[in-house]
Amino acid sequence: MATTTSTHPRSPSPSPPSPPPPTLSLPGPRATALHNLYSDAITHLLKTLTYPHFAACFPTPSLAVPGSMKALHAQFTMKLGEQLRAEFDRLVEEREAVGALNGLDGLVEEARRRRERSERGRRETGVDGGGAVPPLTLLPQTLYLSHLAPTLRRYHAETQAESEVVRAENVEILAKIQKQREDIAARVAGLERVVADVDACVAALKPEELEVLREEARGVDEGMRAEV
Repeated sequence: MATTTSTHPRSPSPSPPSPPPPTLSLPGPRATALHNLYSDAITHLLKTLTYPHFAACFPTPSLAVPGSMKALHAQFTMKLGEQLRAEFDRLVEEREAVGALNGLDGLVEEARRRRERSERGRRETGVDGGGAVPPLTLLPQTLYLSHLAPTLRRYHAETQAESEVVRAENVEILAKIQKQREDIAARVAGLERVVADVDACVAALKPEELEVLREEARGVDEGMRAEV
């Protein structure tokens, strides 16, 4: 009896990222390229150190014993090349350059594999990633603004709070100034009323009474001066 099995599309389960490959002491692609580059540079340098240039530094021995000078030149260039290569190998070992470059190779290879897995998963599921934009395709301005946005929001909130405090202080100071202006206006109005009353009193006095007051004022003034 045949049994029918229903097939349902299953989304591929996300596989955990594989750890980077172990760093080996053997040179990888980048370490090998660095070694070859330095070796080629040394070879080119030694080729520029030709025998005519070497003999020009020792003219007398070159004329007297040219065979010995040629042997000395060959020995010198060989020793110089060995010394340069040995110094380079020492620096590479001291700085652990091979391990660092192998680690970089591993990171690059792991990134390549992840990208391939992601592209393969999108092709199999027919999903384009839900509209997500890869960070490497974003503009520099968008990237640094996304990093600065939390800090900028915090600074904006602090600035707004400080502005509210300053605004409240300004309102309080303005109210005090307005109250002082009202007090000054009231005092000026009171003085004007007093002056008006004095003027009215002076206008109400008869000329002879005004003259008597003047005489009394002169007498008081002269008496005060005499006492002084």
